[in-house]
Amino acid sequence: AYLVALVAGDLVAAEVGPRSKVWAEPCLLSTAIGKLSGRVEHWLSAAESLYGPYIWGRYDIVFLPPSFPIVAMENPCLTFVISSILESDEFLIIDIIHEVAHSWFGNAVTNATWEEMWLSEGLATYAQRRITTETYGAAFTCLETAFRLDALHRQMKLLGEDNPVSKLQVKLEPGVNPSNLMNLFTYEKGFCFVYYLSQLCGDPTHFDAFLRTYIEKYKFTSVVAQDLLDSFLTFFPDLKEQCIDCKTGLEFDRWLNATG
Repeated sequence: AYLVALVAGDLVAAEVGPRSKVWAEPCLLSTAIGKLSGRVEHWLSAAESLYGPYIWGRYDIVFLPPSFPIVAMENPCLTFVISSILESDEFLIIDIIHEVAHSWFGNAVTNATWEEMWLSEGLATYAQRRITTETYGAAFTCLETAFRLDALHRQMKLLGEDNPVSKLQVKLEPGVNPSNLMNLFTYEKGFCFVYYLSQLCGDPTHFDAFLRTYIEKYKFTSVVAQDLLDSFLTFFPDLKEQCIDCKTGLEFDRWLNATG
């Protein structure tokens, strides 16, 4: 994993599952308990059924003040979440399940460089949607996906289809802030590529099986896109024989390095 973080403050904790606590300011604790009691274990169990054992022991959550600059961060063992998310049950579900997915994609297997950030976010977004499909049904997942892809299309129109930031692998020139890569393209275009790979398999459970072997092979290491794609073609030799990575208009290299 590449994340280490500390939190200090007027915090109290309560158990919400056999391997999970919530931490929050005293005035928020009862709300956090009500929102998450029993749910976190349900999400972890669903993720384990798809991608193998949860390897970090505890999965605790700390709710931080509104000044926290991002919605959530998947620090191993203790996910940081902005407290304002407690206002929306749907966003709470989606965002925490996304951080749960990072326990496999991002923390267990980490992108080697900032330029490969889509490996973490694209795979975690795909896994998040597999988990929500298992726990809340396909309609819930389809609505959330449609909402996010609409936002991606609007951002594309705003920036222009030739904008280099729309590439999955954006080259970081000297002086470029890596935080610029934390955009909808990293998440949603990354998801689209992973979803495309899953559709090539014909059945999402076959792709789940591949991802389990990918996690086991690269656990506690850093990877680049080619590691994922080589493993994919090795796991599905019939697709390799079809030269699926060179299919006109859908070349893997085009997914990674073309704008739009």
